[in-house]
Amino acid sequence: MKISLHWLKEYVALPDNITPDQIAYDLTMTTVEVQGHESQAESLAHMVVGRIAELRQHPNADRLRIVQTDVGKETKQIVCGGSNLVEGMLVAVAPPGAKVRWHGEGELVELKETKLRGEPSWGMICASDEIGLGEQFPAAAEKEIVDLSAFKVAPGTPLADALELNDIIIEIDNKSLTNRPDLWGHYGIARELAAIYQVP
Repeated sequence: MKISLHWLKEYVALPDNITPDQIAYDLTMTTVEVQGHESQAESLAHMVVGRIAELRQHPNADRLRIVQTDVGKETKQIVCGGSNLVEGMLVAVAPPGAKVRWHGEGELVELKETKLRGEPSWGMICASDEIGLGEQFPAAAEKEIVDLSAFKVAPGTPLADALELNDIIIEIDNKSLTNRPDLWGHYGIARELAAIYQVP
């Protein structure tokens, strides 16, 4: 069973300094076996929402464009081959230091500032499958960049925050729950944590 830490906090006033590791340990030692936990935001570390401020054709490549991209406090030049780019569009930007999968395949690669066909490029404007969001944002066409314009967030907003993918997911072993039907859901786990930590 998978449990959202954000959802748990709607039911129980967990201590401010409690960590996911501590919750996992305390639940395992007192009630049910926690198999692990994962941060949704970890795979989106360093990534932000950007706004396309200006588009122009790359002088040395037919399929590439030079994109002036507002990433919050500054505008950065990124070379991109996306097929659906338009000025004003909100996009997922992976800056130098972020990790992506080229075209959604292979191992994660850490980005660095570089030059593409002679033009400087800071980071990358991403397709959904390059940053692990292919299921949430399936591409309708090849080389399609994920369009985040519907989210109405400011450039520079951390991508995990903009997409509300900043939760911790706790995974509980189902076998350890078979004799505790009162724990088969968020409310039951929240009541158990309230008892463990003696909080409302």
